[in-house]
Amino acid sequence: MISGKAQKKNKRLGSPDKGEPVFLIIGKVRRPHGVKGELLFEIRTTFPERIKPGIRVYISEEKTMFTVASIRPQKENLLVKFKEISDCDEAGIYRNQMVYVQAKGLPALVEDEFYFHELIGLGVRTEQGEWLGQVDEIIETGANEVLVVKGEGKEHLFPFLKDVVLNVNLDKKEIIVRLLEWK
Repeated sequence: MISGKAQKKNKRLGSPDKGEPVFLIIGKVRRPHGVKGELLFEIRTTFPERIKPGIRVYISEEKTMFTVASIRPQKENLLVKFKEISDCDEAGIYRNQMVYVQAKGLPALVEDEFYFHELIGLGVRTEQGEWLGQVDEIIETGANEVLVVKGEGKEHLFPFLKDVVLNVNLDKKEIIVRLLEWK
């Protein structure tokens, strides 16, 4: 299983060229709600329970820091109030902006679960040792995630299933896959 949202290593998203990303997306501000500065917040994290009063988040590519003052449910979204925003005009500035948290301190995952950012860039080989390329992105299909592997002018798609993805070794920065046989 993979946790998180697909995103490529990209300076715009706060990820360094090498190593772990500095920031991860947890949501998106949709629009202001009411006149006191609340914002409609679209959840884009596997751990929405971590969005609670007191946490620091960063909004937009500029990574402007805010502290969550309060939250309340709004259908499948949240209504979020930040300490630093007091009216709807201020809140409107952040319409349709991504919301990030710092990657340090992420919750530990159970065995055989990975965050997207841990898999992006890993080398991929077949169980026979043939080099296929590197994980370029991860597609969420609803049924399971799909690794997009690019290398030597070819693109391969591998569903993230136990019968296909045989081993993920973060220390070796390598994934072993079984090629699918079509009958």
